[in-house]
Amino acid sequence: MTPTNTNIAAYTVICISILLGGFIMAAQGCDLQSMVKVDVPAPVLEAVSPEDLEGDITLAEAQRVWEDWVNYVESNTERLRKSIDDANDRYYALASIINTGVSILGDHAGAFPFGAIAMSGLGVLTGLFLKRPGEDKRVQLEKEASYNAGIAKGAEVGKPLLEVNKTEIDA
Repeated sequence: MTPTNTNIAAYTVICISILLGGFIMAAQGCDLQSMVKVDVPAPVLEAVSPEDLEGDITLAEAQRVWEDWVNYVESNTERLRKSIDDANDRYYALASIINTGVSILGDHAGAFPFGAIAMSGLGVLTGLFLKRPGEDKRVQLEKEASYNAGIAKGAEVGKPLLEVNKTEIDA
């Protein structure tokens, strides 16, 4: 029996189908997510410092890096907020103590030698630390600019991870 053109075509289709089926079965047994590399920005890796992850981060590890990054940002934001609140509390306490001391000494300054001159000097020195008109608004604008810059930087650094998560969810 000699092969004809139709037999050769049939044999070719059958062989390609068997090879393709074998490849699909082999690929199904593999963890494809561990083969896909994720380009994680260096600041993110430094911040979350995954010690057990060496070399390139794969898609299989990206979700854990993302969760570590979110936890890092949230915890440091809360820590910064508490630090600023504590500094404001100390400032208001010190200002209150100084104002009380100056008001008590102001009544009796004339009884001490050079007391009036000392009180005048303290008044001038205190005036340097008083809030100027528009100071609150300037400080608020600086805080907003700093906050917005931090959010922008965080979005810039976290964007590749977010895109990886979106493709993972879509898949």
